[in-house]
Amino acid sequence: MTFQAFNEKLKQLINADDEVQTSSDFQCDQTGGFPTMLCVCWEKNLAWLELRYDLASEEDDLSECEQGVADFGIRQCCDTEQYNDLLKDLGEDAYDTAYIPPEEEINEITLGGM
Repeated sequence: MTFQAFNEKLKQLINADDEVQTSSDFQCDQTGGFPTMLCVCWEKNLAWLELRYDLASEEDDLSECEQGVADFGIRQCCDTEQYNDLLKDLGEDAYDTAYIPPEEEINEITLGGM
């Protein structure tokens, strides 16, 4: 799938009214180390990558990075476990930067282990 086809498909699935959660940016193996974010729409159980275009210079050719985004595609993502599994597939920096702890782990931290 081309990057243009990927964007068109994404626009068909996700609209401006959908709430999208975006991770912190990370260096992504899928995009050759270019700063990337994992986006997820929990309502539709979908996740995809987005490049941090604002961090690129005018001289940067991002076509290979964009193709990496298109190759990753739009994935099913129903919960934090699937989200974190996607991060693992994207590389160590992705996982270390954007990991979402499971709800029970958040509750344990919030309650001080009680």
